[in-house]
Amino acid sequence: MTIRQRVRLAFVALLLLPLVFSCAKSGKKAENAPADTTRADTTLSYVSREVSFGVFFDAEGVKRTIKLGSRDRQTTIYIIVNFPETMPIAAVEYRLVLPPEVKIENDVYYNQRVALLGTFDEGISETFPCVPGPKLVLHALTLSVPPGLKNAEIALLAHARSDFIGIAQCDEGQTMVPATSFKAVINPTE
Repeated sequence: MTIRQRVRLAFVALLLLPLVFSCAKSGKKAENAPADTTRADTTLSYVSREVSFGVFFDAEGVKRTIKLGSRDRQTTIYIIVNFPETMPIAAVEYRLVLPPEVKIENDVYYNQRVALLGTFDEGISETFPCVPGPKLVLHALTLSVPPGLKNAEIALLAHARSDFIGIAQCDEGQTMVPATSFKAVINPTE
């Protein structure tokens, strides 16, 4: 692919990104909360059990806890999205929540990423060419960890502005699919 084609693809992706996530605001608040049966509207929102985000301490997406020694001042986390092989994706949206005093020192992101909007604190929207499942490592983040940290949870939540965590499929309408997420814990005491 020539540089001119890549620039065009990036420009088109940037133009389409707001369109892809524009529907995220409507009706997504109830996805992570139980249904409120006291109201007249008892519609349940759909959250795919097949699509999930997770923070892991290994690139394979298995290890969700880590015990750091008293001299350890760094650790690496991997932000991974899991989805079915039959559901190629073109975009993701989420927010990263770190424990107080934990800082990001380095970010190695998916090298085919076309565009990134936002920050980890407020929420990120990322686009890329269609990626087949079953998983995609979005980021490998090196974290600076203060001493004495206990039960420090690292979470992936809904984007602060759109209140959406999920993916956009590679279909014609770029169907958005809300996702579940899994936390990681530094120095669990339980």
